[in-house]
Amino acid sequence: MFQISSSLVVRQYPGRDVVFLLDGSDGTRTGFPAMRDFVQRVVETLSVDDNKDRVSVVQYSRDPAAQFFLNTYMTKGQILDAVRGLRHKGGRPLNTGAALQYLRDNVFTASAGSRQPEGVPQVLILLSGGRSFDNVDAPADALKQMGVLIFAIGSRGSDIIELQKLSDDPSYALSVSEFTDLPSVQQQLQASVEAVVIDVTPELPTVLGMFSSMFST
Repeated sequence: MFQISSSLVVRQYPGRDVVFLLDGSDGTRTGFPAMRDFVQRVVETLSVDDNKDRVSVVQYSRDPAAQFFLNTYMTKGQILDAVRGLRHKGGRPLNTGAALQYLRDNVFTASAGSRQPEGVPQVLILLSGGRSFDNVDAPADALKQMGVLIFAIGSRGSDIIELQKLSDDPSYALSVSEFTDLPSVQQQLQASVEAVVIDVTPELPTVLGMFSSMFST
C-alpha cells in the first residue's frame, strides 16, 4: 500500500523549478545539438501545463545569457519550441563560476519566476564540456545555501572532480564520453532528481498520510 501512495505523490507533488545551465563555449559547438536534444527529452517528462514544474535555460561561455526564465513560458509546447530554437552561443573561456553566480542573482529569484519562497524545490542541471577558468566553489556553495539542488553532467573534456565538488553529492556528477551519449544517463539523472526532491520536501509526510488514509478507507 505504501508503494502505491508513494508513486502517486511522485506524479502529483511536488512541483519543481528546473534550470538547465548549458556550456555554450567554442568547445561544445559539435556537441550542442545533443545537449539541446537532452534538454528537450527531460522537459517532455515534466509536468509543466498544470504549473507544477517550471523551466529555465541559461547558456554560458565567458558570460552567461538567459535563453528564457522560469516565468517566461507556462506551457510545455512553448518551452519545447524555445528549446528546439536554441542556437550555440560560442565564446571563450568557460567561466562556470560566473554563470553560477548569475543564476543566484538573476534566475533563482522570485522576479524571474522562482517559487523558492513557497517551498518549491529548486533544481539545477549543468551540462559542461570543459574545466572552468574561474572558481566555482563560492558560487556553488551560495546556491546550495539557498537550497538549490545541483546536478552536473560532463563530457570527457570536463573536470569530473570539479563537477563532483559543485554538485550536491558526488554521485550527482555524471560523465559521458560525448554529449551524444547523454541518453545513457538520462534515466539515472531523473531518478536522482526525483528522489532528492521528495526527500527535501517538508510537506511530503502530510501528503503521504493523506493518500494512505484515502486508500485505507
